[in-house]
Amino acid sequence: MAEENYVKLQLNKPVTMRFDAFAWGMHKVKDPIFGFDKTVKALAFHVIEVDFNPADTVFSLISTVAQKEFEPYLEADRYKRYKFQMIKTGDISTPPRIMTAIPL
Repeated sequence: MAEENYVKLQLNKPVTMRFDAFAWGMHKVKDPIFGFDKTVKALAFHVIEVDFNPADTVFSLISTVAQKEFEPYLEADRYKRYKFQMIKTGDISTPPRIMTAIPL
C-alpha cells in the first residue's frame, strides 16, 4: 500500500490508516482533463499505521471534497483519536472518501 513514500489508494479497496500529524501545503499537478499544470492546496497526513501495521509514510488529499470530510477531525487534533478507513470508488476524477472513522 505504501509506495514511493506515500499511500496510494486502489479503486474499491479500503485502506485503514492512523495519523499523528497533518500539514497544509501546495502541490503542482497535471489537470486530468485539460493536461495543463496547476497548483492546488493539499492536506497531508503523516501516517503511522496502514492496515493495522506500523508505517512511516504520507497520505495526501488534493480534493476539496475529501478535505472537507476531514475538517471536523482537524479541530483540536481529533484525528489522532481515530483510525480512518478510506476508499476510492469510481474513476480517476472521483475523490477518496472516509468510509469509516474508527474510535481508538
